[in-house]
Amino acid sequence: MSECEEKYALKLNLKGHKKPITGISFNPNGKDFATSSEDHTIMVWNFAQNTRSYNFKGHNDSVTCVEYSPNGEFLASCSEDQTLRIWVTKQSQMGTCLEMRAHLSPIRCLAFAPQGNQILTGSNDKSIKLWSVTRKQFLKSFVGHTSWVRSLQFAPDGQKIVSCADDQTVRVWDPTTGQNVHTFRTSKAGPCHVALHPDGNHIAVAMNSGSVRVYDVRTEKLNQHYVLHDSTTCVCWHPCANFLLTSGKDGKVNLVDIMEARPLYTFQGHEGAVMAVKFNQGGDFFATGGADKRVMVWNLNLGSL
Repeated sequence: MSECEEKYALKLNLKGHKKPITGISFNPNGKDFATSSEDHTIMVWNFAQNTRSYNFKGHNDSVTCVEYSPNGEFLASCSEDQTLRIWVTKQSQMGTCLEMRAHLSPIRCLAFAPQGNQILTGSNDKSIKLWSVTRKQFLKSFVGHTSWVRSLQFAPDGQKIVSCADDQTVRVWDPTTGQNVHTFRTSKAGPCHVALHPDGNHIAVAMNSGSVRVYDVRTEKLNQHYVLHDSTTCVCWHPCANFLLTSGKDGKVNLVDIMEARPLYTFQGHEGAVMAVKFNQGGDFFATGGADKRVMVWNLNLGSL
């Protein structure tokens, strides 16, 4: 194995889901991570045992997104069955969940607020909704998108929300007022996934055309543009903020050095589209999920670059 291959070696190759993977989230405890799938389930994988430690069942249609709360006490999932579920992760209560019929159309995405007390959902009904986790109730809607909402995220400081939809726009919202404070209009191919830089001022956007765009929220301008895939599916910032992961329907995952504005390395292992990619909290490895139903975990030794 070459020095380069050692830096980026495949750590785990996990099988268990019966249909394509749709989402990945790492538990803040550093011991587990969760995956969602079109097979209606969420699976939790244990690093120490390299095995599936729990299988959450309850949704009756494709699970489209999964995310741990910031403190790891809850695991949220949303589905094409129009429900949001918040699962308890404590071992003695594992599998217990709160179910909310959050929208009247399939739910595509969700995101916890940094404090973990609120959660966002985005749907085919074109709306974004904010919910109280502690009070278990609806708080407000963010209205402006004119087509399916595909992806959304809170800024790390909780002061803004970013979303993208099939209306070919990326929108920035004020979570307090619910107002759409800025709109980035993209190409006809449209955005499918967004990720906010840890500083909250830059948005990485995965485009169906295969490109990846980085916008500056402050100047409202396009900063960087890459064409890395046939069709991009997902983007994820490294915790140190200097690197970006991208995945595509071409089966590739690319690591991009944002400071030098160049791709560093291409990872290949999945057979078919890579549908989800996520760094762990420490940034020393990441996980990918594919249409081939497999979950892969990769080492990432950036310190040796």
